[in-house]
Amino acid sequence: MDTTQGQRQASDTVSGAAQTFAPESYSNYLEDVFYPQVGGSDTIESRAAVQSLLDVPVDHSSAPALLTVPMSAPTWTPNDAPSTNAADLFAPVAQPAAAPSVPSTPSPVAIPSAPAPRGRHAVRPPMQRGLASRGGSTRRGDVAITIAGIGLGISLGLGVSSAMAGLNYPGGYFLAASTFSALAGTYLCLALLLLISRLPWLEREVGHDRMIMLHRKVAPYSLVLIGLHAVFSTLGHAAGSVSGAPAAFWALVTQTEWMVPATAALVLMISLGVMSYKKIRSKMKYETWWVAHLYFYIAVALAFGHQIALGPMFINNTLQRYFWIGLYIFVAAMIFVNRFWNPYMFSRRHDLRIAAVVPESPDVTSVYISGEDLDLIKARGGQFFQWRFMTRHFWWQAHPYSLSASPNPSWLRVTIKNLGDQSASINQLRPGTRVWAEGPYGIFTAAQRSTERITAFAAGVGITPIRAVLDDLPPTTDVTVIYKVSETDSAPLKAEMDHIAAAYGWKIYYLEGPRELHPMTPDYLYSLAPGMGRSDVYICGNDSFTESVIKAAQAMGVPDRRIHHEAFSF
Repeated sequence: MDTTQGQRQASDTVSGAAQTFAPESYSNYLEDVFYPQVGGSDTIESRAAVQSLLDVPVDHSSAPALLTVPMSAPTWTPNDAPSTNAADLFAPVAQPAAAPSVPSTPSPVAIPSAPAPRGRHAVRPPMQRGLASRGGSTRRGDVAITIAGIGLGISLGLGVSSAMAGLNYPGGYFLAASTFSALAGTYLCLALLLLISRLPWLEREVGHDRMIMLHRKVAPYSLVLIGLHAVFSTLGHAAGSVSGAPAAFWALVTQTEWMVPATAALVLMISLGVMSYKKIRSKMKYETWWVAHLYFYIAVALAFGHQIALGPMFINNTLQRYFWIGLYIFVAAMIFVNRFWNPYMFSRRHDLRIAAVVPESPDVTSVYISGEDLDLIKARGGQFFQWRFMTRHFWWQAHPYSLSASPNPSWLRVTIKNLGDQSASINQLRPGTRVWAEGPYGIFTAAQRSTERITAFAAGVGITPIRAVLDDLPPTTDVTVIYKVSETDSAPLKAEMDHIAAAYGWKIYYLEGPRELHPMTPDYLYSLAPGMGRSDVYICGNDSFTESVIKAAQAMGVPDRRIHHEAFSF
């Protein structure tokens, strides 16, 4: 990924000459770039004309000042004061080598003329951007955990009488252990489904990525408990038989009603658990992983039949039976409503369609999506949707892409890097294609900050949610963006980032080159952002990049509540 060396700032061009932008307002800049109108028509020439506006050098005396990276970087200390021997700790940073020529990018599929916002509502609430309130809440998460814990206690408590009644029989203790492990494991399986059912009231406070992380942490426990249920059941039945455990297991599977479906469910769950192991998952395409996980629904349905038909506590206990049937119905309803019905109604209400497909670099493409009443969508910069492009090849795939600009009444935008799966064919999409969207999800927004100082870190296409978050910050916010790139000149959304930095006096540093040249350590980060210890830290990148920045931020005294990061992998 890293092919060149060096470190550049927003005011550096390839040749080292100063470059800033025309002094128009940022809103005008966006309209000029995304909806160029020259001579009354929208053409590729008009795009070139707009680009020429961005290439006009402006005297630095009238442009906001941008800091340069010091050749001898100060050292971070707990008191945010530079060390006196800083020059001994850092060698001068290498100057950027001549940037290799970037292959010419293909012409965009279309550049939409500036559309008026479409809508059916005569009176709509005004758009307010740059006014995101500060601070988040976790009360709903605490309530959800409390309810889940109470539900687990009830499910186990209802099974006590049935388990205790069989203790005097041969293998009774094994059968009791089998009962409790089955109840707990099944309850956790339903909790897993509920965690990915996209509960809006919980997603918008806890965050989708954190719910997915919780899903991954809970999943192994549910699989272990279900596996123990099978083992204890076999040992319990073998205790009253002279043929041994293998024969008892075979007899259970082949001679007992609903045991073949239950065994198939167990095999499916274990297989999916193995596939979800991080090293195996990282080698899979997103589509393969996504389709494979659909089989978990089948496994849970098969287990339900086995549970209701054979469980002694269900056969003889009406309350227990109704309790579990109610749980299954509730989880199924939440999945249907939030994963299917709400996205269908959302997409139908807003009539989402592709407006333009615009290359940002040889391997990064932006997709502009227009629709009706987009200003009624309660989304913020930094959030993401599950996008489903309704073409012959893509209609069955839902992919999570973050907004790369804060929503506005005319369009939504996602910026996608070619990673070899569906993303490799994004540039083949055509304007007018229908889009289904599910969301918005995530709490990676400007509203989560608790200070008026932001230090943002992005690696590669991880700049997209960072770029959108910047739209919702008041201009008076003190912002520093540290952007890890392969090549500065082909970095996604570079022109927009440069303009924002120049317009508001914010600072942006491009870290170009191998990781060894730019270690994410407290000393090195202090040289770029001396106020980082007193700021909110936003991070979006691959796992190793995110983890290294989090460790450095914690070492610099940034509390966890001021560290905001977005998971970058499925």
